[in-house]
Amino acid sequence: MLLRFGEKEYLANAMKQDVGYLDQFEPDIFWEKHGRKIIYLVAAVLAIGVVVFFWQKNAAQEEQTAGQRFAAARDTGAFESIIRDYAGKNVAADAMIRLGDIYFQNGKYNEAAIVYQKLFTEYPTYPLVPSARLGLAAVQEALGNFQAAGEQYQQLGSDPSGYTTFAARMGAARCAEALGQTKAARQMYEEIVAGMQGSPLAFEAYVRYQVLSRDLTKELPAQASNALTLPELPETPAATSSAAPPASMPLGK
Repeated sequence: MLLRFGEKEYLANAMKQDVGYLDQFEPDIFWEKHGRKIIYLVAAVLAIGVVVFFWQKNAAQEEQTAGQRFAAARDTGAFESIIRDYAGKNVAADAMIRLGDIYFQNGKYNEAAIVYQKLFTEYPTYPLVPSARLGLAAVQEALGNFQAAGEQYQQLGSDPSGYTTFAARMGAARCAEALGQTKAARQMYEEIVAGMQGSPLAFEAYVRYQVLSRDLTKELPAQASNALTLPELPETPAATSSAAPPASMPLGK
């Protein structure tokens, strides 16, 4: 595109000004005026980089140490130490799950309940919070509070996509059976067998279903009482148990 005379004159003057500015630029004077600021700026950037590097390095080392301590922990004292030293971190929540399980397995139900409650209070977004809630329901069941335990189990079992769903439904069925709610328990066991075919949990539910069916023989037609067929089971199914599973059981810990 052709430039008009005025535009050409304007560009020519602008170029003369730029050339004049470059002719007047003296590096020594510029550095004398701004050199110290540039040095401070570069030093600050380097310092921040060093701090970030060492922070990341220390964080990685701390995480590695925490993982090693968790892997080596075997008793309540070791897990309590991890919870205390790494408060706010996922490894502390992992240690809480294990600590609660140990208390539960040793019959220290009140201590287990405190740990489970503390976990989902202090770490509400932790992925294993449902395991802690399952453990709290198991504590209530172990203490004989079947009504409260059953309600907690039913809440957990209402989520069809939850990893604790069927373990919670099994707990709810056990509580219903303990409360004498035979028909309701029998129906729950039947649903577990249908939904968990081939699993040890389905085998346990099937056994409980058959036991309860004997009590209902007089009320139900013989063909209905024996309508449920044995599910396909693993080669060595787990033994049946009336005790609630540990809280971390759904994850296979």
